[in-house]
Order: sequence, then C-alpha cells, then structure tokens
Amino acid sequence: MQRKLEKEYKNKTISLNGNSYITDSKKYDEYDESFEPQVHIEYEYNGKRYIRVKANSCYNKVTLSNGEEYNRGDYVWIEVAPVKWLVDEKARIMLADKIIFAGVQFNEISDYETENFDKVFIKEFMDENFSKDLEQVKSIGSLEKEPEKTEENKKKKSRIEKLNPDKTNYTDRTKMTDTEIIHNWIESGESVLLRGPSGIGKTERIKSLYPDLIYMKLTNNMFPEKVVGSTNLQTGQSIPPDFAKTAIMQEATEEEKKLIEENIQNIYKIADTVYKRSKTSDKKVVILLDELLNVKPAVQSLVYTLVLNRIVEIGNGLKLPDNVVVVATGNQKKYSNVAEELAEPLEKRFDHILDMKPKVGEWITDYAIPRKIHPMVIGYILSNYLNNGKSEDIKNMGYFYEEPEVGEQKLDENDCKGRTNDPRGWASISNTLYNFEKNLESGKYEGKDVEDILKRSIDSKLRLEWAEEFFDYYNLPTLTPEEVVEGIGKGYSEADLPENINERYAYIMALLTANESQVEVCREFIRKYCDPEYLSIYDIYWAGKDERRMEKISELQELSSSLHNENETKEYAQDGVSSYTKIGQMYNTFLTKDKDRGEENDKY
Repeated sequence: MQRKLEKEYKNKTISLNGNSYITDSKKYDEYDESFEPQVHIEYEYNGKRYIRVKANSCYNKVTLSNGEEYNRGDYVWIEVAPVKWLVDEKARIMLADKIIFAGVQFNEISDYETENFDKVFIKEFMDENFSKDLEQVKSIGSLEKEPEKTEENKKKKSRIEKLNPDKTNYTDRTKMTDTEIIHNWIESGESVLLRGPSGIGKTERIKSLYPDLIYMKLTNNMFPEKVVGSTNLQTGQSIPPDFAKTAIMQEATEEEKKLIEENIQNIYKIADTVYKRSKTSDKKVVILLDELLNVKPAVQSLVYTLVLNRIVEIGNGLKLPDNVVVVATGNQKKYSNVAEELAEPLEKRFDHILDMKPKVGEWITDYAIPRKIHPMVIGYILSNYLNNGKSEDIKNMGYFYEEPEVGEQKLDENDCKGRTNDPRGWASISNTLYNFEKNLESGKYEGKDVEDILKRSIDSKLRLEWAEEFFDYYNLPTLTPEEVVEGIGKGYSEADLPENINERYAYIMALLTANESQVEVCREFIRKYCDPEYLSIYDIYWAGKDERRMEKISELQELSSSLHNENETKEYAQDGVSSYTKIGQMYNTFLTKDKDRGEENDKY
C-alpha cells in the first residue's frame, strides 16, 4: 500500500480532501531546538484518509511497528483515524482512549526540567495545534448543558428497539454480509438487481443459495420469444417461454404436470391454480436474469412486466407462481465496455439494487475456505491487507483488486493495460499452484528451472508489480509439521521462527499438512509464534468436511480453554470455530457437494 500511495501521489491521481494536520519538524535528537510546526495535507484513497510524512529520524534506518523498514528521508503514508473518547458524563470529563505523540519533545528549552508543565514543548503543541485537529461529536461544554437523565427518559426506546425481540448485547451484534442481505431480501419475496465488476461471484452467489433456480442468460442476439413467448401462426395458440413453463411445472402437482404435457394450452388455467396455492408457500422460486446490464435497451424492455408483476406477456398473460422472485445481475459501465445504462422504468421495478464490490473477508469465509482455494493465496491476501492496516476484522478487510480507472490506466512493459485481480483471478491462481505442485511432486519438471516455471505462470495472471511479491510470499521458508514436532523437544532457534506478518501467515498455511497426531503441536506453535487471532482459520481449513477432524478440533479448543487464560480464550472463541456443530454448519451451508481440492474454483 505504501508503494501504491506514493505512486498515486507522484502521478497526481490521489485526491485532496481539504484537511491538514500538524507535527513537529525537528529530529529526535535536536534537544536544544524549539518546537517548529509542520503542516501535513490529508489525502483520500479508496475511502480511507492518509497523510504523507517524511522520515527524519537521527538514525539512517528505522523499523516501524508494522515491521516495515525506512531510510532517513523516505516518505511514509500514515492512515488517519479518529480519536476514541472515554466519556464520564457524571464527572463531565472526556479522556482520549489512546494518543501517541511522535517527535514532540517533552522538555523545556532552558534546562530540560519538567516542573512547570505549562512551559514544556508538548503542552504548547497540544494547545496550539493538536486540539484544533481533534474531531469530537460532543464537547465538554455540551455535556454540562445536557439534562440529567431521569428514570422516565432512561426507559425511552426507539421504534426498532421496541419491535426487536433480540436481547443480544448491541456490541455483540454483527452486520450481515452481502450474501446474507441478498438472501434476506429474496426470502422476503423482493426482487434484486446485483451490479458490480466481473469475477466477484454475483451469479454463483445466487446459485449457491438456490441450486434449483431458473437461469436465463440475456444476450443481444437472443430471440424475444425466449423471454415473452411466441404464437403458433398456424393454430394461433400462444406458446409460453421455457423458463415460465419450468416455474409453473416446479409448483404443479403430478396430475397438473401431466395435463400441461398433454396440451400446453392447459398451462394458463393451471397457472392460476398454482398462483393461488403458492401464496401460502415458504419456498422461493428464483428466476435469475444474468447479464441484464450487458444487453441493449430493446432486450431489457422484454423483462419489464416480468420484474414488476411476475407475469409473462403472452396471450392473455401468464401469471407465474406468487413465490417467484426475480434476481438480475450485470456490470456497471465503469467495469465493462459493453455495459448499457438500465432504463429508468426498469430500474424502478426492482425492489433492491445492490452495488457490490469484492470484499476480502467475505470471500475468504464464504468461498475460499469452503472451496479449498490454495492456502498460500489465502495467506498472502490476509497478510498483505492486515500488514497494510486495512482492518483488523476478517469480515471487513476492504477490497483485493484495483478499480478499472486505476488499474487499466497503468501500462506494463509491453504497453498493455494493467491486469486487475478479482476473486475469479485468485481462484485461477489457486488452480495454477495446485497443478504446479502436483507436477513438481510427480517429477514432471526434472532438470527444469522450476522457479522460472512458476514465476512465468504467475506473471501471466497477476499485475507485474504484484507477481514478484506473490512469488516471494509463496516461496518463503517455513517449517513442516515434522520440524515443528521435532522442535518441541529440542527448542527452536531464532532462524526457525517467523520474523514478520508475511512469514507468520506463510507458516500457518504451511502447517495445514499436519496429520491428527501433529495438529495439537502445530496449533500451539501457531498460538505462540504466529497469530492466535487467526488460529480459527487454521482450524476450519484443517478440519474441512472430515467429521473426525471436526471432533478433533473441538476437543483441542476445549482443552485450550483450560490451558490458557480466560481473556485469551474468550477473545479466540469469538472469532474462532468453538465447536464441532459450528464447523459442520459452515461446511453444510457453503459446500453442497464433495469436491477435490481446487476443483471448480474458477466458477466464483
């Protein structure tokens, strides 16, 4: 991210937002120099705010808390975050939860004494500069004027609070993922349009939720009768389109199906019966209109009545079952050269329009882990985004590809547009790694430069500036489960242990090959030397759909509760899979069929 921000800055493609911040411009060892303010302009990139600070340490090299090394004179991009306040309303006091002062001396100019706090540099900095940069929702003055809470107004509840029977603590509630919110809308019988870039799983997401959906891909050269039906010119009879017949047949009785097969004209009368009966059905029949935004307005217009009233305009009109829900997908213009604007009347017919973007955490939990995307892909993505401070929450780690207006403006050494990396692309890379490893282990590459083979394979899929970084991550030195077990007895040298976040995630993924006798030792190694917060990912991935392994993980997690302190266990259990049941539920939900590792990854 540092390199990316610096490049955007030099290309003048990063936006200013009008804010600025003050720091001291003096070096760490300039004790006799007074405070000299330096202004830093705030920039905005992908919804986050940053300032650009020049490293002016007295040392030639400096290592920051994120493990990155910088030379004196380098520019460092720092994310801007609001100050969190601890408010004591009774005492009318507000305290900052965490404040870090960097490069501002505490001492006085004259004799380095600190007896008179009003004269120290940091007090001057706070009064003259820092206080002006703070953003606070409520000032202390306003707290003084706030009316004292009485028993009467303490009981006041919002409308949602009154309607909601959920007693879960507010801080423990989680936001729905895109998949969950889409499922919620469909189950409520509301039509949905999903917009977003190719490769993020719009279509496959719906197919995984409703495997028996009625799929119709729209194209500019399709015959209108596939959507609205046709008329037999000889008999004058109306013939409904196949998707409408399928929708009615799914909800018809065996006797009704037989009547329809005998004479298609019976479908109109039976459709009315099915419609009335389906009003009490909890089952949803999904009709998926794929690529709706990639066809001309003339084709889009064919589905107006279908989306609004679930009626096919053929003959006197064919009424589809009441439990039918229409879902459509497509790309906005910025993501596709062939995309079309959606006509306003059609756009208004959809109950919900969701503009989707690829979210790392959701992709990992909902797709990558269940579909067995190569562990080094997952490890790379996790380490890359956490290392760049995207988020500490696995469910909200931002995006893992570049917007077209950013990525496609960059040309590679062959003057070709830069490749963007989406979920489908990472699934393809996963397949490449599995195939490479299978060929390598079978001796297919004997006598060949295997590093060059893999590098060229990765180069053909990833942007050039990312390909080298990903190869280096994949090729990081790690320990095998056997070496971890051996190290328990004789101890580990410093060279055996991971040095930074990249290596920690590489170690976690490399230890997935542990067998049942090794997994306990590997889990403790991860807890102690890697990152216990993401031990849950190791557990889910190692267990897979194997019931015996699920039980093993459940036993080890229960054992952890008695071996580790209560706070650590509580924090781990919130993020982890705490029981056999929870692991089983996850895999029953997301993995509907037995798949070998890597199979069908490119479908997402």
